[in-house]
Amino acid sequence: MPHPAYMPFVLPNTPGFSSPVSNSVRLTPLPPAPSGAPAAPGPVTTGTGRTLYASFAGAPCTQESGTGTQASPYCLLQDAVNAAQPGDTVDVLSSTGSSSQESVTVRTSGISIVGTGPQAWVSAGNANSGKPALVLDHVSNVTVSNLMLTSWGNATAVEVIGSTGVTIDSSFVSTSNNPTGADALTIDGASSNVTVSRTYVDTGFSRTGARAISVASGARTVSLAGDVLADAGITATGVNGLNVVGNTIQRGCGSAVDLEGTSSGVSVENNLIEDANPSTDYMGTYQSNCSGYGLTWAPDVTVSPGSAAGTTADYNDFYVYGNDATAPYSWAGTTYPTLAGFQSAVAQGAHDTNDTKQATSTGLRPNTSSLVDIQPQVGSAAINSANPAAPGALGSDFFGTSPHTSRGAEEFDANPNLAVALTGTDNTAYSVYVGINATSDVQTLTYDIAWGDGTTTHATGRPDSPPESPHTYPQLGTYTAKVTVTDQFGNAVTNSITVTTSGSEYVAFGPTRLLDSRDGSGTPQVGAYSTTRVQVAGANGIPAGATAAVLNVTVTGTTGAGHVTVFGDGSAAPTTSNVNYMAGQTVPNMVVAPVGAGGYVDLVNAGPSLDLVVDITGYFVRSSAAGYTPLSPSRLVDTRYGTGAPQSQVGAGQALPVRIAGAAGGQLPTSGITAVALNVTVTNPGTAGHLTVYPGGQQAPNASNLNFTAGQTVANSVVVPVGSDGTIQVLNAAGASSDVIVDVVGYYSPAGRSAYLPVTPTRLLDTRDTTKWQYGPVAPWSYVYMPVSGQPDITAFALNATMTNTTSDGHLSVAPDPNTLTQYAQNTFAPLSPPSVSSLNWTAGGTVPNLVQTPTGANNIIDFWNGAGGTSDLIVDMFGFYQNN
Repeated sequence: MPHPAYMPFVLPNTPGFSSPVSNSVRLTPLPPAPSGAPAAPGPVTTGTGRTLYASFAGAPCTQESGTGTQASPYCLLQDAVNAAQPGDTVDVLSSTGSSSQESVTVRTSGISIVGTGPQAWVSAGNANSGKPALVLDHVSNVTVSNLMLTSWGNATAVEVIGSTGVTIDSSFVSTSNNPTGADALTIDGASSNVTVSRTYVDTGFSRTGARAISVASGARTVSLAGDVLADAGITATGVNGLNVVGNTIQRGCGSAVDLEGTSSGVSVENNLIEDANPSTDYMGTYQSNCSGYGLTWAPDVTVSPGSAAGTTADYNDFYVYGNDATAPYSWAGTTYPTLAGFQSAVAQGAHDTNDTKQATSTGLRPNTSSLVDIQPQVGSAAINSANPAAPGALGSDFFGTSPHTSRGAEEFDANPNLAVALTGTDNTAYSVYVGINATSDVQTLTYDIAWGDGTTTHATGRPDSPPESPHTYPQLGTYTAKVTVTDQFGNAVTNSITVTTSGSEYVAFGPTRLLDSRDGSGTPQVGAYSTTRVQVAGANGIPAGATAAVLNVTVTGTTGAGHVTVFGDGSAAPTTSNVNYMAGQTVPNMVVAPVGAGGYVDLVNAGPSLDLVVDITGYFVRSSAAGYTPLSPSRLVDTRYGTGAPQSQVGAGQALPVRIAGAAGGQLPTSGITAVALNVTVTNPGTAGHLTVYPGGQQAPNASNLNFTAGQTVANSVVVPVGSDGTIQVLNAAGASSDVIVDVVGYYSPAGRSAYLPVTPTRLLDTRDTTKWQYGPVAPWSYVYMPVSGQPDITAFALNATMTNTTSDGHLSVAPDPNTLTQYAQNTFAPLSPPSVSSLNWTAGGTVPNLVQTPTGANNIIDFWNGAGGTSDLIVDMFGFYQNN
């Protein structure tokens, strides 16, 4: 009855990959974080004139000491304005915490007054309390940008009087100590072509119904665009041409927009209109307080009967706080409690929306309390819904972000935390797994992965549940996978990760001798219980990136029993063995050794001093070369019976040609083979010697594959390049003739699909170990069956099999099992006969190792046959496996 030996699967030693979140690249622009001021154009000129400088760093200033240069700026803005001529620019230098207490009047046309930084502040206090901070008095073509303008004592902060072509942009306008209710910014009826844009306006703690912006009857062509109004609104009376567009108005008790008298040419579009509320409004005129101030809670937009015919209202977004039940419109004397009612009764507001998402508040300037609900949040109806063709619409928002496609003054914050980090691990020989860690305030995301081989993956998911991302590459190599994460609003971020497939393919090389301690080539004699190492990668024409090497390791000059273990440098010595020896023996064995740190392979001699010989016949690299194709073991040559060669021994010093291309009953292709995996056996040798296997058409190298003494039968695995003529040569380097047996177990070619994955050498079975094996030595003419991993597409394993405590002469055969594990469990398996090929041979009492490259077969079970009349102990170590794509 055969016994099972279950294989613990060993993962290959492959490094992981990563690309941290700091490598993410945003594909959509991120709005700048509010820095305390709207985006300002900085010092600009409207002509070819001079730049005069003013600074309030020494405020308060009562006596002018500056000359207007940058080194000696004016300390009074009025002096700088008075000195300016048409075409000049007055640059007001910021000084946080300092302000001028002036009331400034501009009477010179064609100049620009530009603040630099977040706090170029005119605060008309003390002696100027009760006066405006700024008056534009009968001027034309004047630009005021990025100033803070504050009035005290019941005064308007900014007055525009009889002026035309005036622009106030990116500024801060506020009244303080305003109990009588002065409006914050007024435009008189004699003014025209006035623009107030990207400007914050409030009326302080006024609870009298004061308005943020007031436009008097007779004014013409006024544009109020991209502004933020706090706790107040806009009143325009009898205006001819008014655009109220793209503003965020957190209204107080009065309407956000109030059109009185007979106004014409009015457009009210793309505005976000919100209720003042106790959660963010520090000024207090929200609905529950209005009656206490003697005020009523008006509709959001009021359009008088005289203005209705000349007004267009659309694309506005209304947010009602709590239970305010705010009416959106009073139109031509009729109040409409609901937006739907207004839309059905009036041919206006077709694209207006009710918003359920409260915007979040933002502080706008240092040393101020300007908190307004300005930032749209995920799910807001304002996002990406503005009418780009609205009259007077700006191309950028309150902070200068463009394009500006949302309603209100600020563009949607574009998911500012959107980022993606990537990790990568090798999944199989040809496949990788990319882990995606997305950070997003938006929960609906799409993931697009360009794998770097021309294929892509598209999936949807949440940040906390990204798609599973394994991918199989058609060829081994290094690829750059690019992951793009896009939210439902079109914001996108990308990151890339460089991955290398873990599988390796074979490159035929040599045979070449790397070490021979007998003649000092590489190292002197190896001491007892010591380690020597040999450089494989990065030397002798072998690339530094080689992952494993096919070595023939021979021990000779032995004076006692022991074994040699081969492993990658930099790793702990495993508990496995590769070559076992007794005193006076010369023993070879093929090793597929992992290449370790610096390209070195270590060899540990667990026994008395000896000589080591190391030959290389090929190496593996993590790129396309020659893949492996395993075969059912097949005999190519047996000179004892005339199989594949004449029925006669190979003469002393003679080479036997062996046809590889097209052989093994057609299992071997007629072309394309770069190397072949063999088990070569010498038997009946007349004298001691060695066999050397090498490519056909070449000279025999200074290398050996197996060593023998007279009358000894010795087997060894061989991986040898195939000559251009499709043959190999087997040289009998002995003083007498010998029989030669050649079995094929697989081959390497560019068309081969299986790549090699080296693992940390691991012991799978030791029948001597009673703690893990209960059945004792393998019985005569019986076998151990080993179920191997069910990992996908594993086609073959690289194992080292050792027979010890042998009680009679014999041989080991290793082959796939035609039975299934279920058949063994149910005792319905079919009886088997030993295979006709052998993997290693021994004489009674001997300990013999050999590398076995064995296919897994259809059922993923490998059999180890004891072809002897006596019991033997079996040791099986694993060094790697082959896997398809």
